[in-house]
Amino acid sequence: MKTTTSPAGEVTAVGPSGPGDEGVLFALTGETWDHARTMAGVSLLCEWAVRHGSTIESVLSGSHIAPESLDSPHELMTARQEITVIRNILSHHGGRHGIGTEIGRQYHLTTYGYFGYLLVTSGTVREMVSNGLRYAPLSFALSEIRAHVTGSGWFRSTYSADYLPEPIRDFAVERDMAASIQIQRELFTDPDAVRLVEVRFASAEPREPDAIQREYFAVPVSFGHPVSELVYETGYLDTPLPLANRHTASVMVDQCERIRSERLRYIGVTARIRELLLTRQCLDLTLEDVAAELHYAPRTLRRYLHQEGTSFREVVEEVRRSLAYDLLRERAVPREEVARRLGYHDWSSLARALRRWKMSGLSETPRPAH
Repeated sequence: MKTTTSPAGEVTAVGPSGPGDEGVLFALTGETWDHARTMAGVSLLCEWAVRHGSTIESVLSGSHIAPESLDSPHELMTARQEITVIRNILSHHGGRHGIGTEIGRQYHLTTYGYFGYLLVTSGTVREMVSNGLRYAPLSFALSEIRAHVTGSGWFRSTYSADYLPEPIRDFAVERDMAASIQIQRELFTDPDAVRLVEVRFASAEPREPDAIQREYFAVPVSFGHPVSELVYETGYLDTPLPLANRHTASVMVDQCERIRSERLRYIGVTARIRELLLTRQCLDLTLEDVAAELHYAPRTLRRYLHQEGTSFREVVEEVRRSLAYDLLRERAVPREEVARRLGYHDWSSLARALRRWKMSGLSETPRPAH
């Protein structure tokens, strides 16, 4: 990418990433990374892994995601489920260089639904960045992202994921940085309008960037910095977007607010209940049982669930469905045992649930007598 920036030596005027030299923080991902997300992101992960020799079963192993769910426009998954998929991919392809960049460049604007439309219709780059970080729960990012403007006018976007284990942390940051650049390039008719100056990756020791990183970012890429960041030219934030539309942006804000509220319930009490249920050998639990485990009064737990827009019955139903696929794939497990683990009194009760979930075909899998 050609730029009109000052010489490379002047880029260091942005300064090291440390207390007091970050400049003015004007936007950040305010909510935790652990938000629900659609299947679109993990579908891209699976498609990449299968193209490079993995099987869909090995990629989804342990995630409680059924392959048929990958095409669902409505079904959601947790960040931890996506992390499981990432861990599986890295276990098979971890030796491949630049994997985060290679996958991140596949996250096109069309992957994000209403969120993508909001970014497209924003007035300027600054407005797009502010909208993007406010509605980060509608994205697939696992990183905490912060946007700064330095005293000299440089725009710096920093990425961190210290709460994730290595090497997932490094993959997540690299993927999210590559995906951010992909979004910005698609916002303009001329990709060179993205006035990126430098890409810096946090690492203990400096090293040479991989070929895919040099080719994709097309600006100086370096390692050994205290924080990972994308550095842009001064004035870039004031660049108008070619498809800006104030009316459509307002409509998209309303839609994104609604979806954001729905997604955030996955990080509250609902998420704690879901996580507890997934650790149990049998889902024949009552609200009172779970309330005692989580140290809530039953009425309090019911009230929190209501505030998060769901109910105990809905959460249990969702967890049962997510576990059903994995259990029914294990042909050695008798069907009565599958029913018991999912919290049903007999197979016929589970069979009715499978028909309701449109998973009845799995019930035909031959399995031994109890």
